[in-house]
Amino acid sequence: MSHFTRVQTVIRDQILLEDTLRQLHHRYQAGERVPIRGYQGNTEYGQVVIDTGSQYDIGFQRQPDATFALCADWWGVRGNTTLREESFAQELNRTYAHLAVKQQVLEQGLIIEEERVLENGEIEILVCERF
Repeated sequence: MSHFTRVQTVIRDQILLEDTLRQLHHRYQAGERVPIRGYQGNTEYGQVVIDTGSQYDIGFQRQPDATFALCADWWGVRGNTTLREESFAQELNRTYAHLAVKQQVLEQGLIIEEERVLENGEIEILVCERF
């Protein structure tokens, strides 16, 4: 019996996804068909797969609409690591969005003058035009 759960994300950029995982200090593999390990050897396949340090992985599967779905056996991940689905997804989305905004700012020729993390965890970025 498979315990895999898929959660749709808005993540589209694989390079930015990999940058996000590096910033969050996750070890991962990328490729066309990387195995995502689950309960009793059950396997799904993804394009980016995090090695959690246990026999359970967290994967990202490219969807027909070009987004990635998050795929994992969270029962196994939760029982064998300190990772939790909700906090993992929140941190992933926050970091991915932060990096995406910074990338867009630089592509538009703007300068990031200041960044700070607010008490509620939100990130504030002050940008200005180049002179």
